[in-house]
Amino acid sequence: MQTHMPTMFLMVIVVSLTMASCTAALWRRQQPEGLGYWTLALTLHGVTFILYSLRGVAPDYLTVVLANLLLICVFSLFSEAMLQFQQQRMHRLWLWWPALVVAPAVLLTPDSQAARVVVVAVLSVYQATLLLTIMLRHRARTVGRGQYFVMAAALLGIATMSYRAIGTALGMAPMLQITSSTPIQMATYLVSCIVMILASMGLVLMTKERTDAQNRTLAMHDELTGLPNRRYSMEVLNRLLAALNRGRQPLSLLMLDIDHFKRINDNHGHLVGDRALKQLAGALRSRLRTQDHAGRLGGEEFLVILPNTSAAGAREVAETLRRSVEQLTSDINEHSPLNMTISISIGICTLQPKTQLSPLDAIELADQALYRAKQNGRNRVEAAA
Repeated sequence: MQTHMPTMFLMVIVVSLTMASCTAALWRRQQPEGLGYWTLALTLHGVTFILYSLRGVAPDYLTVVLANLLLICVFSLFSEAMLQFQQQRMHRLWLWWPALVVAPAVLLTPDSQAARVVVVAVLSVYQATLLLTIMLRHRARTVGRGQYFVMAAALLGIATMSYRAIGTALGMAPMLQITSSTPIQMATYLVSCIVMILASMGLVLMTKERTDAQNRTLAMHDELTGLPNRRYSMEVLNRLLAALNRGRQPLSLLMLDIDHFKRINDNHGHLVGDRALKQLAGALRSRLRTQDHAGRLGGEEFLVILPNTSAAGAREVAETLRRSVEQLTSDINEHSPLNMTISISIGICTLQPKTQLSPLDAIELADQALYRAKQNGRNRVEAAA
C-alpha cells in the first residue's frame, strides 16, 4: 500500500498544532501542571514536521539538523511536563543530554541518511523510556486513569522508534528520502500522530482527575484544620452505626470543644483562635489510631468516632487527648508568643451492639455529656448515662 507522504506530514502537523492549542487554552500560570511544557512540545513537534516537509527545498541545516534537534527536544519537554505535574525533580542532564548530542551526531554523518535515522531513533527510544519510567515511578500517587494514556503513548514510541532504528540498521528499507513511502516511514509518522493524541488526552485527563479529587477533598474536609467536615463525619457515623446493628463490638463517640473559645477570640483575636483549632486538630491526628475518625463539626466543636472501643477504652483515649491538649500553648507566630494554655472538655457516649440510634441521637447523647463536663468545671471528661 502506497501512502501519500506529504498528506501524512500535513496530518501530523495539524494534529500537533491543534492539540497544542487545546493544552494552551487549559494552561494557567498559577497552576501550570506541566501544560506549558506540553504545549511547547506539541508546537515544536508541528514545526519539526513542517521542516521535514521542506526537505530538498530549504537548506539541510534547517530540515536535517534543526528538525532533528527539535524532535529530540519534544521528548525532553514531555518529561519536563510530567515532572512538573508530579511535582518531582530530576537532574536536568538526564532529560537534556540527547538534545546536546543530536546535532553533532547528525553533522558527523552528512553522507549517511541511514546513520542519522538510527542515531535519532535510538535517542528517541531513550527519551520515551525515560518518560515511561517517570510515569511508572509515580503511578501510585497519580489519581485516575489518564496516566495510562501517557504510558501507552510512551510504549508506542519505544516500539516504533526501536523498529525504525533496527529496520534501518539492517537495511530492511531504503532510507534515502524522508518522503519515501516505506513501511518504516509510514509506521513512524502514523504512530507520531497517535502518540500526540494519546499522550495529550492523557495529560488533559490527568489534570481533570486531579482537580476532581481536590474538589472532593475540599467538599469533605475542613479548610482550616484539614480534618473531615461535618458532612463527611456524619457519613462515617451513619455507616458505623449501621455496622453496629450487625456487629458485636461497641462504638464510642467523643464530643469535645475548646474551653472559653469565645474569650480566646475576643481577647487575642481570631488568628490565635484559628491557631488553637489547628493545634487541637494536630493533637487529634497524632493521638488517635488509624481506624479512628476525627472531624470538625463546626466552630470549636469536634467529633471523634472510636470503632470497637468500650466505655473504659473511650475514657482512656479522652483523658489522653485532654492531657495532651493541656500541654499545648497557642502562639500568634514564632516572633510573638502568648504562652496561653488551652484546654478542652469531652463528652463520651458508648453504644453497645444492636443499639439502634440515628447519628443525630448518638451525637446528642455525647453532647449532653459534654455539657455536663462544662457545668462541672471544664477541662474534664464526662460520660453519658
